[in-house]
Amino acid sequence: MNKKVLITALLVASAAASQASFTVANFFDPTTSGSQVMFTFDMDTMTLFGEWQVDGLTVETPGFVGGGQVQNARFTMGPVGVTEVIAGTLYTINAGEVKFWTSDPSTPFFTIDFGSGQFLNPFVAGASELRGDVVDFSGPNVPGGLSQEQFAFNFANTNRVGNKFTYTAAFTSSAVPEPATLLVLGSAIGMLAARRRAAR
Repeated sequence: MNKKVLITALLVASAAASQASFTVANFFDPTTSGSQVMFTFDMDTMTLFGEWQVDGLTVETPGFVGGGQVQNARFTMGPVGVTEVIAGTLYTINAGEVKFWTSDPSTPFFTIDFGSGQFLNPFVAGASELRGDVVDFSGPNVPGGLSQEQFAFNFANTNRVGNKFTYTAAFTSSAVPEPATLLVLGSAIGMLAARRRAAR
């Protein structure tokens, strides 16, 4: 009976972790013609950087406390170092930060810090994408206790001039709420301990 309780608890916890994953924030590509650059990959300096500093970007925030959306948002990602892994296709990136704000970059409503990441840039065919690892989300309305955070910028409208590639982008971020999973596991362990005490 004890084994059955523990196995059931672990299965429920696993299901809770996967089902509890939710979108924190996202935006669709705000450009129509691809003429407004959002990201640049500079092969001369081996850096990747991006920004959006004009109106027209709406950030959906379903995972924020209160949810909603932020109109005319701005964002910036300072230059991060890029290392080639597979020639002309796959790169790793160094640590960096993405900040979203409205009127003052010193008071962002959403910040993403990442320790490393991957940059997929198949120059000839396929979609380009930036993904981060060791990710942390923060902001005044970002809920605490998140784990397994992830984000991605999906690039479009690739344009090459010399050794520089420019892109527009769509964005999504997601996370698993850690306390929900821990609560299930804690309850399961408590049930198991209670059954063991009762059996004595």
